[in-house]
Amino acid sequence: VSLVREASEGVGDGEAFAALVRPCLPAALATAIVVTGSQHDAEDAVQDALLSAWRGLPGLRDQAAFPAWFCRHVVRSAIHIAEHSRRHRVVDLDIATPDADALAAIDGNHALEREYERRQMDLAFARLEPKDRLILALRHSWDLSVGEVAEALAIPEGTVKSRVHQALKRLRAAYEAEERR
Repeated sequence: VSLVREASEGVGDGEAFAALVRPCLPAALATAIVVTGSQHDAEDAVQDALLSAWRGLPGLRDQAAFPAWFCRHVVRSAIHIAEHSRRHRVVDLDIATPDADALAAIDGNHALEREYERRQMDLAFARLEPKDRLILALRHSWDLSVGEVAEALAIPEGTVKSRVHQALKRLRAAYEAEERR
């Protein structure tokens, strides 16, 4: 008997459902944070996704499909919350001043320049729409293949390629805007 069937029969077995989702939770929370830009909103999105998945579980027949199926629940919930949230993404701009020994260890100004560029990229990334942050995170940060992203989002591979291309264009524009600030 599969965990999917155990978790969905009758009232449902909470322990079987927990066994199904437990391996998916770290990735689910990380995905929701990328989309919503907020730990609190991400936790809400994962909770909503858990409830949605619990209710929809009787329609899932293949246990092997559970991770991608659950990911779709997380993505939908996170995008919904991100689009309707009034919260603003908080970016930590507290720049610590290194001591003399740390400055001596820095390879010229390269480390400082890299840190500045990373912060600019973080700000540019935060300016993107949730759907753009999601597609870029799945494709480039998590290094998923186009096919894996397509499966996780339940969209065609060609759509993934197009959305990644467009999101990268918007990220470049946002980065350039941050540089001008």
